[in-house]
Amino acid sequence: MTRKEQKEFRKQQILDTALTLFVQQGYFGTKTSQISKQAGISEGLLFHYFPTKEKLLEELVTFGVTGMQMPMELQAENGLDFFRKFAMGLFSYVKENPFIARMFVFMAHMAKAQDIPKRIRKMAVSVDTIQNSCIWIQEGQKDGTIRAGDPLCLSNLYWCCIHGLMEQYSVNPDIPLPEPEWLIGMLRAK
Repeated sequence: MTRKEQKEFRKQQILDTALTLFVQQGYFGTKTSQISKQAGISEGLLFHYFPTKEKLLEELVTFGVTGMQMPMELQAENGLDFFRKFAMGLFSYVKENPFIARMFVFMAHMAKAQDIPKRIRKMAVSVDTIQNSCIWIQEGQKDGTIRAGDPLCLSNLYWCCIHGLMEQYSVNPDIPLPEPEWLIGMLRAK
């Protein structure tokens, strides 16, 4: 492993450990000494990568926000195809990288957390995936692939299922994820 790869590996190890602890114990409930101990590094090395716990939190939230913007970049044939492609890609990716499932839980916590710096909370709520996905619901309703109904309600239904599945998967990855078509069935026009 090159020095650059080793540094990137160490940084990701710190982020993964911090993410797990922040989800389990909250931001203020987690001490940097716990993060370094669980990551198997010195606290000094932790501060080499992240000068403060707030910077570590900010990096995780930035990563989460970037991930929340990704669905809107999907190329899809129609509304139903958008939701199918997202679920297929997410489920495949999460099986290889459980960090992503924990990130869903983390970002949900960050959106309502009162114990984090306000600027970071504001960043965490800057992307409204449910509202943004209404465009795809409306497109699918126009072309007849998505059932009639309030677009915001249908988008919320889909994303609540996704979030619930990610939360359960982060706790118990032995429970298999459903077939993406099962989720799509909730949206499909009859």
